[in-house]
Amino acid sequence: MTKFCRHSKKRDERGFTLIEVLVAILIFVVSAVVFIELTQGAGRATRDTREISTATWLLQSVMTEMETKIQTQGFDRGCEKKKEGRFEAPYQNYTWVSYCTEIDFKISQTAAQLLEAQKSEDERFNNEPKKEDMIVKMILDTASKYITKSAREIHVEVNWTSGKRKRSVDATTHVARYDQPVELPTLSVGGG
Repeated sequence: MTKFCRHSKKRDERGFTLIEVLVAILIFVVSAVVFIELTQGAGRATRDTREISTATWLLQSVMTEMETKIQTQGFDRGCEKKKEGRFEAPYQNYTWVSYCTEIDFKISQTAAQLLEAQKSEDERFNNEPKKEDMIVKMILDTASKYITKSAREIHVEVNWTSGKRKRSVDATTHVARYDQPVELPTLSVGGG
């Protein structure tokens, strides 16, 4: 007797369905967009870093030039209150502005406040200043004037445009020249 078997034929699945193809394309497109964004972001970060490094180097060169000019020519000729300029090629996209200002030291005011805090109550009610206090005040006033004449603050800003954004870096330093004349106060000696 012969048996008839019904064998179901299994379909041969060698190809992809349309949905699988669409999902694969979607994954590829999303991956490509993410990769492009990362690449562009890295490019922007590299450009920004390069621009900031260049601006910082240019700032340092302006500051060094000002410090050298002050040291060689003195405050009168080497310290301009405000000066502006544009760098030469290949840095013509960068501009700079510098400020050179006198620093007004107030040592005597600070010291007077400290001395006042140290005084006893009896001394506070006595309005007559002690001779030692007058001498200390005179010394501190002289020191304040000398330091004010001997020091300058230099501030430099470098500006440029990156795309549509205005960018800048700035720095401040202090220069001292201790060859300034000291104005000594006159002491009046006498009775009375």
